[in-house]
Amino acid sequence: MKRIGFLSLVILLLASGLAFAEQKGKICVATKKTGPTAQVSDKAALAPYFLIFDEKGDLQETIDNPFKETKLKAGKLLIGFLSERGVTAVIGTDYCGDIIGLMKNKGISAYNFEGSAADAALKVAQGKVPAALEEDALVANHKVMMEAMRTGREKIAVAANGDAPGALVTAHMASSPYFLVFDQNGQLLEALDNPYQSSNSPGPDIVNYLSGKGATVVVAGKFGPKILDVMKAKRIWPVPFKGSAKDAVNKVLQSRKADKS
Repeated sequence: MKRIGFLSLVILLLASGLAFAEQKGKICVATKKTGPTAQVSDKAALAPYFLIFDEKGDLQETIDNPFKETKLKAGKLLIGFLSERGVTAVIGTDYCGDIIGLMKNKGISAYNFEGSAADAALKVAQGKVPAALEEDALVANHKVMMEAMRTGREKIAVAANGDAPGALVTAHMASSPYFLVFDQNGQLLEALDNPYQSSNSPGPDIVNYLSGKGATVVVAGKFGPKILDVMKAKRIWPVPFKGSAKDAVNKVLQSRKADKS
């Protein structure tokens, strides 16, 4: 009987060892809206709001992000701001540059989570979410994109319903009839027919095709999860957009200028 009890204890300890450490200290969730049901923002430092939860996952405070208009400076400014408030964890879905390492130096852990703020805070508090890596595929892609722009090699491929800059961006990348390739000055370089438009599961083939054309950014109405995975592997940055191809390129170029400032 004692032997059975001992074995049960060992199994319990081994199982508990597979869980991540419970979070101690306040938890900051970057969100698009206010309230516990708000979705976690895809831009941690530039999110409109920060919801502060205690280490049990209970909402304590809602903060209007004072750094959301500061672009690249936001991350570094945010670290000190949150550290002074006792925050030891930040939850978002995307961290650019060396922000994760800088947060670690201040005793703040970064987490990736897609879902509601309340669910995110509770699962992090309970140790059910792994800490974000120093540099995931999205961060690596961002660096590749910025380097391409710096060296004049950035190309923007826009999924469009026509072969001219005024054509509308298509809703789905895989079924787009054309891809318009622009340089980083906004000049149309070529209009490509989609050779995989009628194929079954054309996503990966299209990504490889555009990668071979030198595309570092792809614009479409939306992207499926499988296509996003392939784009990450190919170091191509996805940009969702509704409107004309020309307006889409202008938006990309304006955001790049803001990133460099």
